[in-house]
Amino acid sequence: MRAPLLFLLLCCSSFAWAHDLWLEPDGNELVLLQGHRHSAHAGPETVPYDAARVVGARCLDGEGRQRALTVPPSSPVRLPGGCAVLQAQYVSGYWTKTAWETKNVPKTGMSGVLRSWHAAESVKRIGRWLPAAGQPLGQGLEITPLRDPLTLVSGDKLSLLVTDDGKPLAGLPVAYGDDTRGVTGADGRIAIRLRHPGVQLISTTLETPMTDGKADRSLRSATLQFEIAR
Repeated sequence: MRAPLLFLLLCCSSFAWAHDLWLEPDGNELVLLQGHRHSAHAGPETVPYDAARVVGARCLDGEGRQRALTVPPSSPVRLPGGCAVLQAQYVSGYWTKTAWETKNVPKTGMSGVLRSWHAAESVKRIGRWLPAAGQPLGQGLEITPLRDPLTLVSGDKLSLLVTDDGKPLAGLPVAYGDDTRGVTGADGRIAIRLRHPGVQLISTTLETPMTDGKADRSLRSATLQFEIAR
């Protein structure tokens, strides 16, 4: 097993990595939610979070133009629903697992530390398709569909591109539902077969060492979200 994938699996049992992040339509808005609604893991459908941890949001409009959005200060965060593509970034910060507990703090000064990491994640929702949606937004870790996913049905395959700041990443594990489905190739691509109708969440995580003394690893996660009818 690849070392980054092993570390990711070890961290998945912690509170920091136990919740999905997704955008849910509500009238003319999209609400950023966190929880277990789309997961097989036990737990509440949604869990509260601090809106200050939502550090940015970007919109790709119907003309293919990008713009930054203002993130409201209240939770759950509500964002405009008219974007063809909407990406939100959430940073839960430093996490430290000791022999006794897992805490949302840096490892500095703590004893019995087993693992420590800094966690950041993003979710990118495809609301409607246009050619620009088939290209990375270009900021941070992200997954981009290489064809219109909204026209697909269960059983179809979807080719994806995983990038960091627009550059393809090889060898990253990609998960669909609760299963890791493989790793990206040398060109940063992978094909995933869709298995159910409704909300689709496809995710990846990039692990890198940290040298700030507050955590051993940086874990950046990205989720691609879209919906299919059947």
